[in-house]
Amino acid sequence: MSLRDTVKDWLREGKELKPKNPLCSKRLVKKNLHQILELLKQDSPIIASERIKFLISDMDNGKLDGGKL
Repeated sequence: MSLRDTVKDWLREGKELKPKNPLCSKRLVKKNLHQILELLKQDSPIIASERIKFLISDMDNGKLDGGKL
């Protein structure tokens, strides 16, 4: 039985499907993006670029995982 068939069976049985924790905390990403936007407004594109690199690195390393907050 494939995963698709399993899910169809769950839906027919009325089993409630709850999504897992988000992959990334929306609040923390939003906070970082606001900080980067402020850097861009202050004509600091090099620092903003570094902040973007840090944000991507944090996401890749799981430091912004929503389920761990």
